[in-house]
Amino acid sequence: MEDESGSAGSAFQPASDRAAVEQVRQFLLAQGWAGLSAGEHLQRLAATGVAPEAVLWWVPGRAAEVRAAALLNNGELGMLLSSGDEGPAALELLRANRASLDRLSVLEGPVDYSGLDEFAQYRRELAVATELRTSEDSLPPTRPAGPPDAEQLYRVYQHVSWMRKESPQAWRERIQEQRCWVAELDGQVVAAARWTMSFGRWVEVGGVATHPDFRRRAAGSAVTRAATAAAFAEGRQVALRYGEPALAALYHPLGFEHVGRELVFYRKG
Repeated sequence: MEDESGSAGSAFQPASDRAAVEQVRQFLLAQGWAGLSAGEHLQRLAATGVAPEAVLWWVPGRAAEVRAAALLNNGELGMLLSSGDEGPAALELLRANRASLDRLSVLEGPVDYSGLDEFAQYRRELAVATELRTSEDSLPPTRPAGPPDAEQLYRVYQHVSWMRKESPQAWRERIQEQRCWVAELDGQVVAAARWTMSFGRWVEVGGVATHPDFRRRAAGSAVTRAATAAAFAEGRQVALRYGEPALAALYHPLGFEHVGRELVFYRKG
């Protein structure tokens, strides 16, 4: 008798009840690092009062298992497929919402997303810490950060393009929500790394930044290692994303291994 649990689904449909939402949530948890971003985003929306049923779409298989999940909210669409068999459903969902989309994120795979001429694209490398290795370099001291470090964090992140508009007050609020580690040299905070996402057993170490006056002194390695070590100590698993492939030279010696690539499309202009 044929096992239909692995059969491809048909089309995306709204997760219109609590049972469907819970199925999708369990699907995201089962994907591990691949489901981290979507799962964390879903949790964040729920915390602001957005009902999961309003933003979740899924592809049920022939045995009613989840074959693919999508989050569609305020012009942003993120999709996670279990295999290339859901490619036609993914492209149909994209086609139906293309005119209103500002941003699309997917994992690189067998689905062809070419032809999105009105969108620009960038890629983020995905890595997972399989172990925590001892650095060959002498690392500067690190410690957990707190609200009193907001001014110094502000100065570090002023040199990171997507964080320049943040204020010290915004950093006080952020590090009450996101655990953060800093490295110190010459008596001042020179680098930082945070747990930027969390879902199930997984956390993402992100926001790794070093003040330009203190680069090439292993501060970025130190904070990445500290944030990863804290996660391991709590039985967590760790993933991270980075845009520049050259940054593999920073993360891989610490025990991270490349596992995939995220494609992000955003509307031009």
